[in-house]
Amino acid sequence: MIEDILPKPGALEGVVEHQVITSAGTVQVNRYSWREPREALFKSDSPIIDILLSRRQAGLDGEFIEAGRRGSKPVGEILFMPPNYTLHSRWDRGDRRSMCCVLDREAFSDFFEFDWGDRKLGASLDVCNGFVRGTMIRLAAEVMEPRFASAIYIESLSMALAIELRRHFDMLDPEEEPREGGLSFSQLRRIREQLEEEDASNPVTVAGLAKGEGLSVRHFSRLFRHSTGSAVSDYAAGIRIERAKKLLGDERVLIKEIAYCCGFQSSSSFSSAFRRATSLTPQQFRSARLD
Repeated sequence: MIEDILPKPGALEGVVEHQVITSAGTVQVNRYSWREPREALFKSDSPIIDILLSRRQAGLDGEFIEAGRRGSKPVGEILFMPPNYTLHSRWDRGDRRSMCCVLDREAFSDFFEFDWGDRKLGASLDVCNGFVRGTMIRLAAEVMEPRFASAIYIESLSMALAIELRRHFDMLDPEEEPREGGLSFSQLRRIREQLEEEDASNPVTVAGLAKGEGLSVRHFSRLFRHSTGSAVSDYAAGIRIERAKKLLGDERVLIKEIAYCCGFQSSSSFSSAFRRATSLTPQQFRSARLD
């Protein structure tokens, strides 16, 4: 049995299946089985992020007690706990398997020291970001099946995860003016909404996005990369994969239908893109989620 080195609420009572410790933090894969509804308060001085790895059989709600507007909300596939904020969570009876990454407090001391308003705290309960999710899926795969230079790779992925999280919450700032040399947050929100609504019958192009913002393709691409750190094509691919992962959780939906809904022209192009992003085929990812 693996010794659990992390402080956790006693009500969790989980089993640690895998655990890796690096200078960037501690990563665990945990399995829980609850026979009755429970609740807990938890506060940490280190940033913590958790991703669901199995079909959710235990409903989970939560709220941060420091929020100005209180109210419990459903917790999504990815939960982030900002340092020094208290999460009040409640869950139903059932089973759950998840990966928890506790980032090193000293290594990332200045990453998340900003004003956590209600909007950011609410978004922490359901982190919807393809780059964050993709990084965590790679991290989980490496922790569960370590390969060559695994410790170095896990440390690198943990650092990349911290960076992606910081960028994600930066984009939630309620600013409307353009950042210096970049797009405004309202522009980035519009772009993301268009990409999230894309399907194969209505593909989103860089030219179309640029035209919508009144910019040339070249200028738009430069501003977009400055604002997000990614090319438009990479950012769009991350959103498509994010949508696909959610749809793969429903075994009634055919993989070819998911490919179409996520903007891919064929099942083969979808499978290739999905494997590049996650190291798994869509069917392998679905099987792992439904295990």
